[in-house]
Amino acid sequence: MEHFVKDGNTIIDSKYVWSKRILIFFIIVLLIRLWDLQIMRGSEMRTFSEQNRIRVKKIVAPRGVIYDRNGKILAETRPSFNIYIIPEDIKDFNQTVDGLAQLMNMERDEIIEKLKAASNMPPSFPVKIKSDVTMDDVAKVEAHRVYLPGVQIQIEPKRYYNYGKTFAHLIGYVSEISDEELKKKEYKNYFPGDFIGRYGLERSYESYLRGIDGEKRVEVDAMGREIRTLDVKEPIPGNNLYLNVDLEVQEVIDKALENKRGGSVVIDTKTGGVIALVSRPAFDPNKFTSGITKEEWQKIALDTRHPLQNRVIQGRYPPGSTFKILLALKGLEEGLINEKTSFLCRGGMPYGGRVFKCWKKGGHGVVSIHRAIVESCDVFFYNLGLKLGVDKIHEMADIIGLGRKTGIDLPGEKDGLVPSTQWKQRVYKTPWYEGETLSVAIGQGAVWLTPIQLVQLASIVANDGVNYKPKIVKKIVSPEGKTIKTFEPELNANLKFKKDTLRIVKDSMKGVVNEGSGTAYSSRIQHVSMSGKTGTAQSVGERGKNLGDHAWFIAFAPSEDPSIAISVLVEYGGHGSSAAAPVAKVVTETMFKEKKEIKEAKLNGYR
Repeated sequence: MEHFVKDGNTIIDSKYVWSKRILIFFIIVLLIRLWDLQIMRGSEMRTFSEQNRIRVKKIVAPRGVIYDRNGKILAETRPSFNIYIIPEDIKDFNQTVDGLAQLMNMERDEIIEKLKAASNMPPSFPVKIKSDVTMDDVAKVEAHRVYLPGVQIQIEPKRYYNYGKTFAHLIGYVSEISDEELKKKEYKNYFPGDFIGRYGLERSYESYLRGIDGEKRVEVDAMGREIRTLDVKEPIPGNNLYLNVDLEVQEVIDKALENKRGGSVVIDTKTGGVIALVSRPAFDPNKFTSGITKEEWQKIALDTRHPLQNRVIQGRYPPGSTFKILLALKGLEEGLINEKTSFLCRGGMPYGGRVFKCWKKGGHGVVSIHRAIVESCDVFFYNLGLKLGVDKIHEMADIIGLGRKTGIDLPGEKDGLVPSTQWKQRVYKTPWYEGETLSVAIGQGAVWLTPIQLVQLASIVANDGVNYKPKIVKKIVSPEGKTIKTFEPELNANLKFKKDTLRIVKDSMKGVVNEGSGTAYSSRIQHVSMSGKTGTAQSVGERGKNLGDHAWFIAFAPSEDPSIAISVLVEYGGHGSSAAAPVAKVVTETMFKEKKEIKEAKLNGYR
């Protein structure tokens, strides 16, 4: 009996010891876990705990305002209602997603894709589902909030372009950053739903225009609804841009090119400041800020007129007879021709077994440089082209900068082309033939230039060989009104032409507009003298269709003391005299309005 009891006590003691050891083990594990949670990961756990009742909400900073040279607002921000989903607050995924899709007339997959794109963000991160919704949409969401846990509406600043298409290619537009861009290092400070400059100045000056977002800490209930605000860090708006652009001139060109395809640019010859830049057809930039639909995007992207192309800096065309000004400059500088040099034009020039025609079938007779420019005689420049050779023509173009990017402060500018013997050998592995020079001499063949490059040619003549880099933005100013950066004129070229060279070319270009035989005589202006050069360039057409020739006109004004240079292109417009020169005329009339007292004096003279 004693033995049994003894053995029983032994068994009981043994179980007690093991129970004690197991208990101690679990206590140690629990203490280690508590140490990890409270000491090692205390800050992280505290954050997670607070997220159940405290949320940090981003306050989107407004982008900087864009002004014209006279302080008129071209681009600003306006309030916008945006729909967000906070994944952490979703109670029933299908109910929330399907319900919102039905209310907003959206595809279910579209909402899911947006949620997936933000899957690497904390569950309390608000995911933007739809931007710039109507008040009717807001009312629908608010009426069904109890059935849509996790769905919220936030009021945020939205970019607004006051003049829509008029400044589409110059100012550009903003749109939501893509998933692919968010993966790149240069966009490390951007988040899903952020907007970014895509085109024009919005893209070039993105770092200046984009502000610094603020935030506020709010207390929320179980449904994610705000109870009270705990703290606010105000956003810092983006910097403002003041442009060299004149709204009135921009609108005048926009109207003149209405329903046409082409572009025009006006620059200040003394500074390089861009006074106007218009490309047509255009697009409405406001559609992109509100979240353009797939149908709208396809309509723009597939439009055969290419409205997204900025023809002024990206459209490359044969310059036609405007290119003759370059040959005149080079011929006079080289001493190959002078004021009295003349050639006989019978309506064409035989060369290499074929006849290179002049635009005037009956010919111009005996012509010197002045009349050759005024009446745009092709035969004169065929002869001059042969005297110069393609390499000297290329050399002059290179000195002026034709064929190269001008460096204008817009993204996507393209090079042009002025050929040389070396270029043809490198590209085609064949020698240059003199017959090809004849085509180049009248701005055809392998010559391709943009309107922004050709305005440089007009400017360099107007400003006696001095040329400045075209600049759209004049200065950048902080939200507080402090000037951050001012853009001073930047010299592109300073050519020392002979006085006679510039005098002869200037007088000839003045005659184009103001002499009775001039090709642009119909665009003369009574109260101010404009000088220019017309151009009609043959085009290959589209898809085998011959849609007509491209019309060109380059000009400067006033003729006596030029302060502006103009380049106008009208695709398939026919003749430069009838399609392009009138655009330059209305620009010059707008820039140099006749004084009221002079008008009255003229009227009194007629009475």
